[in-house]
Amino acid sequence: MSLSDIPGRSFLDTSVVNFMLDYGAQIHDNAAIPANATDWVAQDIESLRGIFATGQRASWQFAISPFTYKEVISTNNPTRRYYLENWFFDIWQYWHDIIEKNNDLPNFIEAERTRVELLASRVLDVLPGIEDRILICDALVYRCDSFCTRDWKTILKHRDTLKTLPIKVITPTEWWKLIEPYANLWV
Repeated sequence: MSLSDIPGRSFLDTSVVNFMLDYGAQIHDNAAIPANATDWVAQDIESLRGIFATGQRASWQFAISPFTYKEVISTNNPTRRYYLENWFFDIWQYWHDIIEKNNDLPNFIEAERTRVELLASRVLDVLPGIEDRILICDALVYRCDSFCTRDWKTILKHRDTLKTLPIKVITPTEWWKLIEPYANLWV
């Protein structure tokens, strides 16, 4: 493992956006991890805490897409949907600012061609939902190095099949394990 293995631009799956809303105080404000948190939840909180603390100086980029918004507004609970929508717009503004400063993204036609070619290749057909396929397409269109998800049911269990894609499908804990040996370079 080397410094070049650390993703410079990572796409945050909707499962991670939801998790960040649920545990924002623990991730961003260093609040105590809830006593009833499972080991998996605690590890992901600690990992995202480390990723974001280090990322403030490392200039990593975090991406989401308009399709993330589609998933957010599909949330059934109106109170949760309200908070998720606000959280989405905070992250979206951050991503929009990155887009404004970088010229490395494809134009609309190139992006759509990439999406169509990838969907037509049927590589993503292993994923049961079109939503997950589109989010991974968006991550590739945005030239992300990784797709960070907590979704073991529909994405992570198929990642061996997705290894042919030019993107790492990782969990927050796996992402932090890539960063942690080098974190002192930025903190």
